Amino acid sequence: MKSAQKHTRTLLLAPVTAATSARSAAFDTRGGKYATIEIVLGAKANTNSTNVTVQLAEGDTTSSFVTFNSAFNVTQDATTNGAVGVYHVDLKGRQRYLRLTLTPDTHTTNGVIITSAVGILDPEFRNPANSSNASFVVVG
Repeated sequence: MKSAQKHTRTLLLAPVTAATSARSAAFDTRGGKYATIEIVLGAKANTNSTNVTVQLAEGDTTSSFVTFNSAFNVTQDATTNGAVGVYHVDLKGRQRYLRLTLTPDTHTTNGVIITSAVGILDPEFRNPANSSNASFVVVG
């Protein structure tokens, strides 16, 4: 018996080849009880330090956002293999919108970093070991 998937995937930030400035996307969480945000940081072009600041904020509108958990604000060094970040958010008590902002270093000598992000909204609460946390996993 086949059943429909209950969660909804949204492409928040499409991959771009020249991600040298901040990019943001608002994620409407209406109808969801749990959200997962997957962030992909491409491999850096050289051995210079190339960091990407990752921030997640919330707001009742798409024009005003505030940080709700400092664990969702991290600076990640894009490795020569790339990195994948995952945010798990319990939406209970959260405002309607989440905003993800990715800000790569602006040093042109460090090269550009390709970044992208997908938001997954689930109408049912999932209970992972840590449901309001951010973690990054180095790939490769």
